[in-house]
Formats: sequence, C-alpha cells, structure tokens
Amino acid sequence: MFDYLHPKDGPVFEGLEHREVVYAKDQPEYIPLRTLVSAGPDRKVLSRWTFTDKQREVVAKGADVFLELSTFGKPLQPIRMMVSDGSTNDGCPMDTDWVKVCLLDETVSTGKDRSLDEALKEF
Repeated sequence: MFDYLHPKDGPVFEGLEHREVVYAKDQPEYIPLRTLVSAGPDRKVLSRWTFTDKQREVVAKGADVFLELSTFGKPLQPIRMMVSDGSTNDGCPMDTDWVKVCLLDETVSTGKDRSLDEALKEF
C-alpha cells in the first residue's frame, strides 16, 4: 500500500516566504508546490513535505519513503532527500542564513558580503 505525502501547508522555511516560487499555481490538475529556488548555476529547488500522523507512525515502525520521479524519457536529475523540523531554536544551524548559503547558493551580509566558503566556516 502506498500513502502519498503532501506538500507542507505553509512556508518552505519561515522568514523566506518572499522568495518562494509556487509551481503549478494555476494548474488545477496538480497540487501547488511552494519552493525556494537557488541562485546558483544548478538552480536547486527546495520544497517541504509533511507526514500525516499515520505516516509518521509507520515510518517510526520502520517503513521506507519512496520517491517517484517523472523523467519523460530524459536523464534522471540528481536529487537529495532530507529530514528536518526546520527548527532554529535548539542550536541547530538551520537558520535563514544557513538556508541561504547552504541550500540557495547565496551570500549573506554582515556589513559586507561573504563568500560561500567564508559563511560555511561558521557552521
């Protein structure tokens, strides 16, 4: 049995809502997908998905998560899957600067722009 995941009903990452791009916004045959698109040459797209309580229960009991990609006969693109609650209050480096630098290929400003390597030294 497969129980499909759904996109989170909320921002991909708190504080970056103004940067979101919504895929399938005006396509009623699809579920709109809120994303953050990187500034780098790879144009990485980050979306956020959530589990129902039942899905959380079966994953906790050892179920796996499957990923289906439609390639339309083209080569498979590199993908990564992550797990996070998006928390920034427990000492986790996942804050808006971390997301901007590590996931969106941007520089962050502290009075002057820093390179990716400089910013990553803090994490």
